[in-house]
Amino acid sequence: MAGISFIQLVRTSWAIDLLLALSVFAVAVIIDRIWAYRGLKVNEERLMERIRSALKRKKSDEAIYICESANNPLAEVLKVAIKNKDFPIEDVAELVDGAMLRTKTILEKRLSILSTISFIAPLLGLLGTVLGIIRAFRDLAISGSGGPSVVMMGVAEALVTTVLGILIAIPASIGYNFFINHVRTYMVRVEIAAKELLAFVDVIERKERGLGRKGKGIDLSDVLEEKLR
Repeated sequence: MAGISFIQLVRTSWAIDLLLALSVFAVAVIIDRIWAYRGLKVNEERLMERIRSALKRKKSDEAIYICESANNPLAEVLKVAIKNKDFPIEDVAELVDGAMLRTKTILEKRLSILSTISFIAPLLGLLGTVLGIIRAFRDLAISGSGGPSVVMMGVAEALVTTVLGILIAIPASIGYNFFINHVRTYMVRVEIAAKELLAFVDVIERKERGLGRKGKGIDLSDVLEEKLR
């Protein structure tokens, strides 16, 4: 037993097999999310400036093209506002809110896998350790010889699953928290940009119709606060 290798241990422990499979899933999700979030980088100020410039010139098609060419989730949300800008502001805000929810759902895709792995990996490791200790005492009882040294060796081998479970849970937990915070920060930026665009569109519409700040009795700030939170 003293000369048992890690490969031999893997072959005889289902817990280690399962933990190694979880580690592969965790790495795959982390790589997938890193690749997916590469497209989130965008200069919001520059994008908003180009869109406002097009809308000032009443070039809605140009503003939509700018959003499509940006190939960014933020631009997709703004495109929804531009396409529906002729509807009442509260309806547009509702549509933008739906677009933001869809964007958030897409960005958080597969992150629940990391959260689950970070939670269950240590538990699986602990379960493997407990079962390994039970097996060590059983083997001792069956052989009737070897003394404490045999038990200690069996316990040491069993503890490998706990260590492996923790080693898998740590990067999975770090990855989940990093990505989820990244998504939340990004969605705040999306919400701010959407509010600014809706306010800008509303101002243009009110100027064209010669309405006051509350055009048709609707306070834009109240509508955005209610619909975009």
